[in-house]
Amino acid sequence: MGTVVTTLEAASKALAIAPQRGPCRRVLMASPAHFTVESAINPWMQDDSGALNHVDTVRAAEQWNSLRAAYERIAIRVEVIAAPVGLPDFCFAANQSVALPGKVVISRMATEGRQREVPYFEHWYRAHGFEPIPVPRNIERFEGTGDAIAHPGKSLFWGGVGPRTAAGAWEFFSSAVDVDVIPLKLVDERFYHLDTCLCLLDNYSALYVPAAFDDASRGLIESAFSRLHAVSDADAANFACNAHCPDGRHVLIQQGSAQTVAWVKQAGFVPIELDTSEFMKSGGSVFCLKQELP
Repeated sequence: MGTVVTTLEAASKALAIAPQRGPCRRVLMASPAHFTVESAINPWMQDDSGALNHVDTVRAAEQWNSLRAAYERIAIRVEVIAAPVGLPDFCFAANQSVALPGKVVISRMATEGRQREVPYFEHWYRAHGFEPIPVPRNIERFEGTGDAIAHPGKSLFWGGVGPRTAAGAWEFFSSAVDVDVIPLKLVDERFYHLDTCLCLLDNYSALYVPAAFDDASRGLIESAFSRLHAVSDADAANFACNAHCPDGRHVLIQQGSAQTVAWVKQAGFVPIELDTSEFMKSGGSVFCLKQELP
């Protein structure tokens, strides 16, 4: 049975003994057909005047198609779920679930508007042979792989604790899917999901925003990765940590994060810079726009 790991010693042991997990071969993306910004549920969704950001829907579609094509060029198969009318954040497919072999944990979204997205994803999973695992009602919020980040090559998760996922969710999750979870406390409202401030590249390498975590969580990250890049404030605001390395080699990342991209290259990875600026207006980038599928 999986456990929630909170100490440096226990985390080191859990990482050492975690079962091996194969690389990502396919992802689920959700159509951006109805993407827009209709309300502010995170700090990125308003401009300096406090007005809601305006989305160029044509440009957003072009950017989404470019991301899909980038995955396909590196031999990652892309599945697509159609977007229903009236759900403007539906395209952020990382949040409604955590997909595992043969089963899927179904999220309990923190905001009412996004809760209506979840049944569509559950229906898609059922139709594609996954057994849904609902989050119990006593857990008030759990937002999928926005906060549940799989350790590269290992059957172990890092779990965000913050405005979108409650601490108690990890006890349930670790037990339900039999994996260890290392929870990390988020302390900056700008980094409302773990995937906005932590990007795992391989078993030894990661990008992170130090100020996004409390001291204990920062210590857990720094002890686990021998190659660790502290992302600058400018690159963090450019969603550099919302990158995705599906295969241990290629890093799909928002364009313009020069310091982070230079480090990624120096560390031996191949960055693929993409424009996700329309989606950044809603608080997401590459990682938010996909769900890894087993």
